[in-house]
Amino acid sequence: MGSTHRVVCDCGFRSSVRVGGPRATYLEESYFPFYCKTCGIVSVNYRAKDIRCPKCQSRVVRQYGKPPISTHEEKVTIIQDFNYSAPYKGNLCPGCKKMTLQFLPASIRFD
Repeated sequence: MGSTHRVVCDCGFRSSVRVGGPRATYLEESYFPFYCKTCGIVSVNYRAKDIRCPKCQSRVVRQYGKPPISTHEEKVTIIQDFNYSAPYKGNLCPGCKKMTLQFLPASIRFD
């Protein structure tokens, strides 16, 4: 089962990301937020053989939940899918480039 999470920052940046995938195809299609220097925060299918930005096709993407895109000061994990997880706050904002991005609890669940 997948979910959609809102993403917010004090600078005014707002977005949403997909986490997980549909029950029928989760082994081939599961998403998690990654950071792309060109496109910002994107939902990447990490089950694909070639992980890349879905917008610009760049292979230089970094997973949220790991340094340097996320700090480990915040111990509250808010999004998780299998071995992928990211904290509630302390994440790189594509807007202001500060570690102030927050993932909010799931607003939509899908299957």
